Amino acid sequence: MEAGHDVRRCSRCILPSNYPNIGFDDKGVCRVCREHDLRYGSIDWAERERRLSRILDRYRGRGRGKYDCMVPFSGGKDSSFTLWTIKNRYGMSPLAFNFDNGFQDPSALGFVKRAARRIGVDLYTYSPDLTLLTRVYRRALEATGEFCSACVVLMPTAIFRAADIHGIRLIIAGFSDALEAPPPETSYIDRVCFRNIMKDHFTMKELRWDYFFPSIKRMFGVKQINLPDYLKWDLPTIYETLNRELDFGKSTADIRYDCLATPHSSYLFRLRTGFGKYEYLYANMVRSGVIGREEALKIVEEREPKEPPEGFDRFLAGLGLDRRALEGIEKRSVFNFRTRPGAVRRMAIAIRERLP
Repeated sequence: MEAGHDVRRCSRCILPSNYPNIGFDDKGVCRVCREHDLRYGSIDWAERERRLSRILDRYRGRGRGKYDCMVPFSGGKDSSFTLWTIKNRYGMSPLAFNFDNGFQDPSALGFVKRAARRIGVDLYTYSPDLTLLTRVYRRALEATGEFCSACVVLMPTAIFRAADIHGIRLIIAGFSDALEAPPPETSYIDRVCFRNIMKDHFTMKELRWDYFFPSIKRMFGVKQINLPDYLKWDLPTIYETLNRELDFGKSTADIRYDCLATPHSSYLFRLRTGFGKYEYLYANMVRSGVIGREEALKIVEEREPKEPPEGFDRFLAGLGLDRRALEGIEKRSVFNFRTRPGAVRRMAIAIRERLP
């Protein structure tokens, strides 16, 4: 019997049968795998890289100051490889942006500093007020059953603000939609939704700088791209490069090591949805061909927190909560709060994608 005991899983990836609207075909392949093939199965990567080169040529050397782009840099594999590639392969002059949310692993933060020096780039670290941030985490968890939405909103705001301050008009991130995107059926946040979650508990003056600062003018004056949209994201090659060039010291079995809150976040996600974050993340990796199914099952069995992870009560206490905050968590969701109309969101995305 495979890992996960008697849980039925997709015969291709590892998604369990309690994943929302999963559906299996007669070969046991899930809906998500079939949709992945339709979206990513026929990408012309050579053409994608040519498009990337044209974008970089347009911005190279054209920043207001010494930088022509910014790379959000957490110290994880994707942001590290993005920063190394943009500097060494494409000859850009990036500013590395690190966001310290109070949960950074000290080893990850140490690696960020060492790697920036070895790559030869300036490092900009932003550490928001942890008293306010803790209050925001607490409210998010109480209202929606999770706390990551606070960072999901805060980080892009801080990144765009830093880019604007430094006269940078191009942000190059390492986020891979195919490998990292959370299930849209369980996870979504925009600033309208976030404001509705927070509005009766904070003044806009408290939140504006960190969560709502980028004006429409500033947001649409900066272009953002994700490098994995333009280069085939070959994880074995990425790890080999990072271990050779930057002494990364990690493998495909290590994900999100830079955030100490990950085990708590994953446990809360499982309580709320019935399946775990590691399950969908490694399912993404399997269907993308960067890790084998059996290896993914083994890793998930070892790492997915089915019981409260070590230090969970201390984590809750740090937010001013205890386990009573978990009562009824399965009924909480960001979808209980009004979000930006879909048509407005799609229009904003379309405008941003047309930026020169």
